Amino acid sequence: MTAPAPDTAAAPAPALPVATPARTRREVVRRLARHRGRLALTLLVLLVGTAAALTTPPLLGAVVDAVVDRSGRGRLIALGAALAGASLIGAALTLLGGRMLVGLVQDTLAGLREEVFDAAVRLPADTLESAGSSDAVSRVTGDVEAVSEAASGVLPDITGAGLTIVLTVAGLAVLDPRLALAGLICLPLHWYATRRFLSRSHRVYGDIRRLESARGQTVIEAVRGAETIRAYRAQAAHLAELAGRSERAIDRQRDGVRLRNGFFGLLNTAEFLGLAAVLATGYALLREDAVTLGTATAAALYFHRLFDPIGLLLTSLDDIQRATVGLARLIGVTDLARERPASSRSAPRSGPPPAIAVAGVSYAYGDSAREALRDVSLTVPGGATVALVGASGSGKSTLARLMAGVGSPVRGRITVGSGPERGPRYLVTQEIHLFGGTLADNLRLARPDATDAELVAALRETGADWALEPGRGLDAVIGGPDGAALDDGSVQHLALARALLADPPVLVLDEATAEAGPADRAVLGAALERVTRDRTSVIVAHRLEQARDCDLIVLLKDGRVAEQGSHEALLASAGEYAALWRAYTGSAATSPRSDLKSAPEPGAGIDKEH
Repeated sequence: MTAPAPDTAAAPAPALPVATPARTRREVVRRLARHRGRLALTLLVLLVGTAAALTTPPLLGAVVDAVVDRSGRGRLIALGAALAGASLIGAALTLLGGRMLVGLVQDTLAGLREEVFDAAVRLPADTLESAGSSDAVSRVTGDVEAVSEAASGVLPDITGAGLTIVLTVAGLAVLDPRLALAGLICLPLHWYATRRFLSRSHRVYGDIRRLESARGQTVIEAVRGAETIRAYRAQAAHLAELAGRSERAIDRQRDGVRLRNGFFGLLNTAEFLGLAAVLATGYALLREDAVTLGTATAAALYFHRLFDPIGLLLTSLDDIQRATVGLARLIGVTDLARERPASSRSAPRSGPPPAIAVAGVSYAYGDSAREALRDVSLTVPGGATVALVGASGSGKSTLARLMAGVGSPVRGRITVGSGPERGPRYLVTQEIHLFGGTLADNLRLARPDATDAELVAALRETGADWALEPGRGLDAVIGGPDGAALDDGSVQHLALARALLADPPVLVLDEATAEAGPADRAVLGAALERVTRDRTSVIVAHRLEQARDCDLIVLLKDGRVAEQGSHEALLASAGEYAALWRAYTGSAATSPRSDLKSAPEPGAGIDKEH
């Protein structure tokens, strides 16, 4: 097995799109506009709270002047009471406004999280596979987490910091415009540091996300293909590839750390220059009796109070940049999903089952020079059941997945009825997943609006009465760490019940009963017969008795159609299928799957609709 070529120093562009900065800003404004009244009230509370807190420096300056002028105890007590009241009011309103803002942001973000997850599960499987599953996973986990952390932890802080900066500068100008101008000496350095950081950090953080996604994809592919890697003794090559991608990700993370360190150093320098200028100007004005000692004190306190909000605002740009990158990646997913037509999963089926026409189809995985399918043509009549048989690697699973709408041929065309190439189709593979939740939750994956009565009817119709026995039932928790464990045959049985609930006009089953043991074989066979009735069905047969009862059998060999016809016709022709049948029936007693057992071809997945 040849290991994939390592990526270059810069990660390749992701297959899943990333929204532009302008598109991201528009989406943020659109979502916040839904809560404009709530947002205005929140900002008003924060503004009043910040203004109350910022009365502290002039009140302290007044205390200094009162002491210098020996104004008496009464004035000092009044000023002290005003200080305490302003501090309490400011703290209370700031706390209240912060909580209001967090609640607003979390409600807004909850809608985004739901849309991203819904969009991710509605994307076509071939789009996800071309991007790599790690890209999609990193978006609905790492990117959502980055946006959530920034929205909950950083956004309230920078909102308060921004209001504090604006009101503090206004307060300095009221005390004496010359003191305010002195403090502005730090602005050029702040501007340079911020512009330098913003111009570089967006690209750096974007590269880090892509490189981490590529590293994760390498791990996922190695885990999926562990048996193949061991069989070809390619562990060293895959470990080297993983190490290379990890090193590139770490190197880019170091670039991010160096960028942040330089940014923080420039901020500290700017703060030193600004405070020194305010103190020097205040001293000069005080010597000329242009200001009082209290005014100079208040100005110094005002500027010193700017350190925290300015530092918080600018250093938070680090978190904001990472969140912005994550937000752009999330919006890219939702925008891509909006381009897809809405699912018709719950729509009732109308008209006769459609025919499937495969015309000159060829297909290759990735950049592989070897084609898994070569010039395949066949027709499945509407309402018929076709079985795909052949040895391991013959291309039967690849053809089945293309007929299910997973991926597109590199040449040729697949049409369903008279509609477009991507008609409503449903795929069930041997890799079925249970999700943590109730039995009803798992069944409603196929049809969310199904009633309990319809769920029970689907279970009974497919012979899954065991799921309704005492101690089980629709409310029984299955899957996940706390759910009841089910054997592989039972899980496949539930997948067939889901297919019946979905009621698709075209059903593709890729070894959907492969894990059935001898005890389950008969009941799953009966369920399979019921599920394929009255619809166009394609079955990748792992046992030839499944093919025997189909309307059409297609034997694939080296990616081509070697033979096709009914069971009786193929036996009469005495060709390869007849030889395979004789070998199968002769060994079925000891190894019922010895001739047709094949490893899943690349891209095998769960039952899904296309």
